[in-house]
Amino acid sequence: MKTKDWRVTSLKATYVKYVTSILRGIPFCWIVSTAVIGWACAESVASESGGPDVPVMIGNEADLDACGSIGAVSGLKGGARSFLAVRGGPALRFKKLAELRLGDRVWVCESRNGWLGIVFGPEGKDCGVSSPVSGRRAYNGSCSSGWVSERYIRIEAG
Repeated sequence: MKTKDWRVTSLKATYVKYVTSILRGIPFCWIVSTAVIGWACAESVASESGGPDVPVMIGNEADLDACGSIGAVSGLKGGARSFLAVRGGPALRFKKLAELRLGDRVWVCESRNGWLGIVFGPEGKDCGVSSPVSGRRAYNGSCSSGWVSERYIRIEAG
C-alpha cells in the first residue's frame, strides 16, 4: 500500500500537525489536536512526481493483457477547445494531471464507481500494458496514468 501525505484544510483546533495515512487516497475528517476544541479535515496532497494520488493498477490475470481494454475519448461538448480532464484519483476532488482531446486513445486498466483508471501516451507509443505482466501492481511505465469519467470513454476493444 502506498503512503499518502495529508494536509489540514479546515481548522478549529489549538494544535495542528501533518498526518500520514495509508488509506488509498480517500479524504476523511480526522482530529489532529492535543486539546480538541473543534475538528480538522484532511485531504490528499498531490504527489510531487506529478503522477496520480491513487495509482492505476495493472495486471489482473496472468494470461491477459495488463490493461484489458482500449478506449477513445468521446462525447465531449464544446468543440475543438473541449477536453477530458485526467485526474489523480477517481473523483473530481483530485487534481487535474492532464487533458485528453476528442478521439485520443487510452488503455483502460480498472474501473471504480464511474471512473476509469487509464494509461495513455503519444499515439503509437508502447506503454507496456498490451501484454501480460506478473501480478497486480501500480502502473509505473514510461507513459502517463490517471483517472477519467467513464462517461467520456468509448470502449473500442477488450
